[in-house]
Amino acid sequence: MLIELMANIGLSMVSFLRGMPNEERIKRNIVLLSTTEWFNQIYSNNKDLFMTDEDLRYIVGWAKVKKILKNENNTDKFRKKILEMVNTKNIYS
Repeated sequence: MLIELMANIGLSMVSFLRGMPNEERIKRNIVLLSTTEWFNQIYSNNKDLFMTDEDLRYIVGWAKVKKILKNENNTDKFRKKILEMVNTKNIYS
């Protein structure tokens, strides 16, 4: 619980300093991620969350998706990060 709180504070600080990615970049990254089966499963069950949650949109928007998808280890880390965030948001909603 404390770790999640610290992570959320850190994410909020970074998003404040860096700003939100633009809508075009978020949509482009969602399209690129949609080429993977794992993302389609998460996205189809949580589409509303991907459209409204600022933290999730921030992570998807600023990710270097092409680079992530080229490396299996990076893809797995990113998948886990998205799953953790989606699960956390679903628990608290």
